[in-house]
Amino acid sequence: MLLKIDPSSPVPINEQIAQWMRQNILSGKWPRNQKLQSESNLAANLKVSRGTIRKAIETLIDERLLMRTHGKGTFVKNNLIFEQQPSGRIAGFSRDLISRGIPYSTDMLLSEIIVPDPEISDLLSLKSKQKIYHMKRLRIVHQKPVIFIENHIVYDFCKGIENIDFNTQQFYTTLEEKFKLNFDWARRTYIAKIADENIAQLLEIDIGAPVMFLEELYHLVGDIPVELTRAWINAEVFHITTLIKRENEKRDKPGIYR
Repeated sequence: MLLKIDPSSPVPINEQIAQWMRQNILSGKWPRNQKLQSESNLAANLKVSRGTIRKAIETLIDERLLMRTHGKGTFVKNNLIFEQQPSGRIAGFSRDLISRGIPYSTDMLLSEIIVPDPEISDLLSLKSKQKIYHMKRLRIVHQKPVIFIENHIVYDFCKGIENIDFNTQQFYTTLEEKFKLNFDWARRTYIAKIADENIAQLLEIDIGAPVMFLEELYHLVGDIPVELTRAWINAEVFHITTLIKRENEKRDKPGIYR
């Protein structure tokens, strides 16, 4: 089904086309290695200029969703499944996947109430013998595990959480709506790592393959630490995009400061 372009939209036409292509790729409608129509054919079918099509394609090449092979054409690459922007928005992985229209499933690996080790206790400012709810899950996208997630939440704030099926329920939505947790801020840290034997087995990648390790420590209003997330993400299907803007500050000297 072709895109219905809205010429009255504030979104430029090339960006409308790029979003349409992106959705087709990430949803699996355009499978890996599928060859796109030529730029001239796409332009004719969508009733736009060839330059507009080229801009849209270049956008997705930059995002590593498409690849161009000289003399052969443009093909779906589809290595990038998950993208995150460090924008300050508090949201779980499932919410981001849903917002982008990416189908996924969840495999629950562990659900338990425990007294955590000293490192976790210290991060969550727990008292002696204070318990947490501990959960391990895999996110499956296109029949492949891409994210291994560990959650640690202070049990006093969510008693009964062990009875909720997080194969079907969103974790942070549940905490906000059912347990009325008022999240205020979180500290997010990214670290490049390589997969050990356990992570390699979980993500079905080679030992030593690159992974992105993510740690988030969520706080309630009042600077109360309440939940610690740790996630290991297949680096082949994840990248971080940051938007930067030059500020209009007064400079002592002209040029770019580093």
